[in-house]
Amino acid sequence: MRQQILEVEGIQEALAELNKIDPKYRRQVTKRIKNSGQIIINEARSMVAHFDNSKGTGEPLSGMRRGNLIKGRETSWRTDQVQKGYKIKVGVRATRERYVDFNKGGYTEQVVFGSKPYKLMVVQSTDPAGVIYDHAGRNTDGLFVTNLTKEEGGQPRVIDTAVEKNKPAVQKDVELVIDDVEKMTNRNLKRRTR
Repeated sequence: MRQQILEVEGIQEALAELNKIDPKYRRQVTKRIKNSGQIIINEARSMVAHFDNSKGTGEPLSGMRRGNLIKGRETSWRTDQVQKGYKIKVGVRATRERYVDFNKGGYTEQVVFGSKPYKLMVVQSTDPAGVIYDHAGRNTDGLFVTNLTKEEGGQPRVIDTAVEKNKPAVQKDVELVIDDVEKMTNRNLKRRTR
């Protein structure tokens, strides 16, 4: 699950306008927003730096090193890769609601994918082992999930915790960037914190 820190109505349009006025400054704004979230990334990386498992090998569960986290795919826990996988993405596009038809043995099932709003900043994990660690137990259960929950607690384990802990500092920083965008584009942007 991704968390939204600050909702700013009209920011996508303001950034597009800023890109027309001064593309170089627009790129600086993106870097400033990304740097604002670095505190969250640092927190997430420190949360997965070392675990005291039964064998003392540093991963959440000692078996995660063997490489069978996803059936049919060699996925193992490597702390350096999990840490590199935490990233900030700036300017995630909005999506419209869409319908997809799946043909299932003689009948068609229609699945609805809901619309998603534009996101100024998203914190995510791109490493498969990191994602499994963070969210194991959301839709499944079993021995692995039971053991992981017993050792490390329930999901979500990293990103949401890092965001909540650093939300005020990041929000304050992003507000300063938004103020500069407002001044540059002469737009009044409506903000709502969550």
